[in-house]
Amino acid sequence: MAETASRASLRDGTLAGYGSGLRKFHIFCDIFSIPESERLPASFELLHSFCLWAVADPSTSDVALAGDVPFEPVSVQAAGKYLAAVRAWHLAQGWPPPLTEELRERIAWSLRGLANIQLHRRSRPPRPPVTLHMLAAIKPTLNLDDSFEACIWAIATSSFWGLMRFGEATV
Repeated sequence: MAETASRASLRDGTLAGYGSGLRKFHIFCDIFSIPESERLPASFELLHSFCLWAVADPSTSDVALAGDVPFEPVSVQAAGKYLAAVRAWHLAQGWPPPLTEELRERIAWSLRGLANIQLHRRSRPPRPPVTLHMLAAIKPTLNLDDSFEACIWAIATSSFWGLMRFGEATV
């Protein structure tokens, strides 16, 4: 009964998100030749390095880019979710949580510092608002008798009249 309850403790959406965090953790461990025996249970030093690696903007000469695995840094919030994924993995495997609250706070402190350092380099250019030209381009391609495509048109026109960017009107 305890095993069944443990398997059902995470929702499907959480499991999907945790899967990407664990995948990134194993990619990190593979790139830096971390043996399986040191991944579970993971040490503070390993998890700290993993989080900093995941958030950092590496240079093209970085050893982490030497393989054919594409690297895209994540946000500090995503790194926190990755830590939660590794924690859940430990619990699911019968190990205690890898980090105490104090150690998690130390990692969070480092991540905030890294985010402050990279603040000017990590901003994306603003996305353009929906324009009449965009509406004119999209309208002929849509079949408004199809409910899905009618919703696309409704979102596009609402974005235009609401002075929004398309991403602000969708989830």
